[in-house]
Amino acid sequence: MSLSTQVKESIDQAAEYMRDALAFAARTEHPITITTISDLLCRIESLEQMDDLMQQFASKSDGDQAPKKRG
Repeated sequence: MSLSTQVKESIDQAAEYMRDALAFAARTEHPITITTISDLLCRIESLEQMDDLMQQFASKSDGDQAPKKRG
């Protein structure tokens, strides 16, 4: 099951907000805050890539269930 359009849009918006937060944090916050925001941003951005990967696995496993031709 792939991510719905609404979820993808929310993830994109969250990533945009986290980038803004990171830009502001880089000027004034402690390094641990910057590291944490960076980690969250990385995880948010990887969601769509992981969804694509899971779709590839699902399509391959569906293909494995089809009968194989013997020649």
